[in-house]
Amino acid sequence: MRLIIEARLTDGDNDTVEEGDGVLAVIERPDCCLAELGLTLAEGRSLLAKVQAELISKQVQSWLLGQTHCRSCGAALNHKDSRSTVLRTVYGKVTVTSPRLWSCACERTVQTPQRVVHPLSKTLARRVTPDLEYLQAKWAAHLPYRQATAMLKEVLPLNKGISFSGTRDRIHTLGKQLDADIERDIEKLPHAVADVQVRESSHVAAVSVDSAWPRNCDVNRDPGRYVNIVAGRATFTDGPPKLYAYVHREVTLAAARLDQFLSRNGVASDERVTVISDDAGEFAKTVEGSQLARGRVLDWFHIAMKFQTAQRSVFGSKMIDSLERESVENEIAHAKWLVWHVKGSRAVERIKALDARLLTREGYEFHTLWWKLNTVSGYLKNNARTLVNYGARHRKGLPISSSI
Repeated sequence: MRLIIEARLTDGDNDTVEEGDGVLAVIERPDCCLAELGLTLAEGRSLLAKVQAELISKQVQSWLLGQTHCRSCGAALNHKDSRSTVLRTVYGKVTVTSPRLWSCACERTVQTPQRVVHPLSKTLARRVTPDLEYLQAKWAAHLPYRQATAMLKEVLPLNKGISFSGTRDRIHTLGKQLDADIERDIEKLPHAVADVQVRESSHVAAVSVDSAWPRNCDVNRDPGRYVNIVAGRATFTDGPPKLYAYVHREVTLAAARLDQFLSRNGVASDERVTVISDDAGEFAKTVEGSQLARGRVLDWFHIAMKFQTAQRSVFGSKMIDSLERESVENEIAHAKWLVWHVKGSRAVERIKALDARLLTREGYEFHTLWWKLNTVSGYLKNNARTLVNYGARHRKGLPISSSI
């Protein structure tokens, strides 16, 4: 079996068929054999690249026919020379011939002498198709730059069409464009009006925020410095969630950036939104400076994780026997559920009582359990004003954690 693929172009005006450059691909398969079923990945990539090159070359040739005459007087423009122009597309790089023409005599003046006209380069200033830029941006936002580039090269004929550095530069350019858009929106934000009755937003349920500290790998800066990335997600009552993120200390006016995000998603100047986050000090300042954030709720996920690490440290303690271990774990669990029902002060008292009881043991202050219990009590005391009735919020279907 042999599959022969030829290129034939149809003129849209008179439906005439123009023969292409002949055969694009010949695919052979042994008769009565299913070892190679359908097109292989390599054959598909090669075919797409050839079809793209054939189509683009014919499109460019047809377009250039209308560029060889002066737009003012209609006289034919003299040909100077031809250059090669490389276009980067989803289906590979395509090289086309780009003629250079002399400007028409009717445009020549003392101030404007004869010049060279390069119509194709002027029209295709970007030299890259929007589809390719879209795929690069989409997958580089989900994967590391090198992996995104390798994946696109594997499924598309892009062996010489894209590179790791090009993908990285594309993402950086998009990031600068997004930052510029946000800065313009911040300048247009309405100022808060005093003595206005505010209400809870009916559109945005909550914004949950957490932070990460990846190590900075920029060799031109401090390689040991960590970068604080603040990332969050807004949940809506009538739509899919949206993401919110920025790099701390790389942006100015973090509070205004939060207001811009909320305002852009339908929060009016007389509405307020609840923000759920950990006790990150810098983001707490952002919420306090925000005009549209009602206040900050301490993230239940981080509370539960601190209690969980304290309970796990009981299991490996040698100073607590197996009979007493269960009672100590129950005390920690009871303190956690007191916090769940907005009884944080009683939870701290219960943890302190357990800590005082265990202090009678020799060497307890050097044990992991001592450190974990003090961490929990200090965490709750420092964030006492951001504790809420998590049980009531959960029963109402309101978010209580940044895990969303």
